[in-house]
Amino acid sequence: MSLVKWTFIGLLLLPVAEMAVFLLVAAMIGWLWAVALFVATSVAGILLLRQTGRAELERFRAAVTQDGARAIDLETPGLARIVGGILLVFPGFITDLVGALLFVPPVRRWAGATIARALKARRRRRGRHEASVIDLSPDQWHQVPDQALEDGRPHEQLPPRGRKRSL
Repeated sequence: MSLVKWTFIGLLLLPVAEMAVFLLVAAMIGWLWAVALFVATSVAGILLLRQTGRAELERFRAAVTQDGARAIDLETPGLARIVGGILLVFPGFITDLVGALLFVPPVRRWAGATIARALKARRRRRGRHEASVIDLSPDQWHQVPDQALEDGRPHEQLPPRGRKRSL
């Protein structure tokens, strides 16, 4: 099953699971304490985001600027703390637990490595490999106008940039 389908199923089941866990916690510690804990974790998430949000977001932005899209993983400076804070703000004990665990460095490293292995295995199953980018210098390629692609006729080969065509 595709990742999109699993994500959709997970998003449909998460509220049901959150309600079940809330009812279980309320049965164990009492309704008032469960609601207080429910609100307290959301407030803690907001406070954590306010405290570290701007600085961590700038660190994340700098890492993405430096390394591009390859920088986006749980070890990217600031990303795990931002995601953890957002998960703490979401109502529910399951998201609170996952959000709190993202603040623990060994758990964050383990989760990042697990996600990276799963994505690598998925790419391998689909036939995509790590070295899928071909780096060309400007004189090794040229842009073909869209109109030339649509009309279906054979096209004249354009000279490489910087060189003039002789008649």
